[in-house]
Amino acid sequence: MSRRAAIGLAIYGLALAAIVGGRGFTLARALGGRYPPSAFLFDVTAFALIIVALRLFDRGVRTGVEHVVGKAGGVRRGIGLCVYAVVVLGVAFPLLLATLQFHPIRIAPAGTPGAVGLPYADITFVADGLRLSGWHIPAGSEHRPIVLVTHGFNANKENFLVPAVLLHQMGYDAVLFDFRAHGDSAGRTSTFGLREGRDVEAARQWIRRTHPGRPIYALGYSMGGAAVIEAAARHGLFDRVVLDSTFGSLERVARATLLRPFGSAAGPLWHLGRLWGWLWTGADVGEHQPERHIGILAERPLLLIHGTGDRLIPHQETLRLYEATGRRAGLWLVGGADHIQTVDHPEYRERLRRFFE
Repeated sequence: MSRRAAIGLAIYGLALAAIVGGRGFTLARALGGRYPPSAFLFDVTAFALIIVALRLFDRGVRTGVEHVVGKAGGVRRGIGLCVYAVVVLGVAFPLLLATLQFHPIRIAPAGTPGAVGLPYADITFVADGLRLSGWHIPAGSEHRPIVLVTHGFNANKENFLVPAVLLHQMGYDAVLFDFRAHGDSAGRTSTFGLREGRDVEAARQWIRRTHPGRPIYALGYSMGGAAVIEAAARHGLFDRVVLDSTFGSLERVARATLLRPFGSAAGPLWHLGRLWGWLWTGADVGEHQPERHIGILAERPLLLIHGTGDRLIPHQETLRLYEATGRRAGLWLVGGADHIQTVDHPEYRERLRRFFE
């Protein structure tokens, strides 16, 4: 390797590390967590390999197009460029988009419940062979229900200590854990609540095993709410369920937010991303439609909460969930609240207390 090539490679490496690291550290700072060095090294290495693969793919496509249409002639060259653009935009761009979504940045907790004055114990359990990390926050009563709190995408259990504090004040034990590929838990890929339903089931089994006979409630946020629906619809796990800022259809949310700037290309991009997601995870997220299953949850007490100012998951998603229950659930729309900012409403604690008690 020449000196010039080595310098160029070093510059590329530093730029990649700065971009990936800046993204991770910025998100960690916003969430009040930490971006572990091991996660940083993994992310940089993974993106470097993806970029190398895309460069090789690009070179192969260029060579193939030139071989078929040739280099000379304006029309033939124009056709070749169109073919090249279609192939690259149909493979490379959806691959990068899907990779960023299905491999969340790992932001680990920087603190513990003890930092907000809560007693706690570290717990672990296993789902699909993956070790999941959690906290049990006792409230002192051995007979009252235990509430399982589930977090959203790109978050971790520490980000949801506020509801844990509220539950503790009401005398309820709380169990919080990091979903696969999040926080301190194992795993590298996320399916936005589809396979995470198995994580919820594993958490429920831990509660049943360690606290037999106690009622179990669920308080699910965003992706965590979708995972609760997936788990509860299949196993009937919970005596009462609260779903805050969650969705009825992953495809509908993706089209309304992430893919909205692409206009008429949103449909093809969704299906291409769905294909790449299946190759990454083995799960078809196109089938992730919690609204199909939520009717089963309405056979027990169910409360739906959403902020009408939610820019990440439109509150219309909760309205669709509500309709899918046959309007048998409780519904509280918090005027103007953004995504999961519902917990800041002064009535939030009282609403939970009335529902749980």
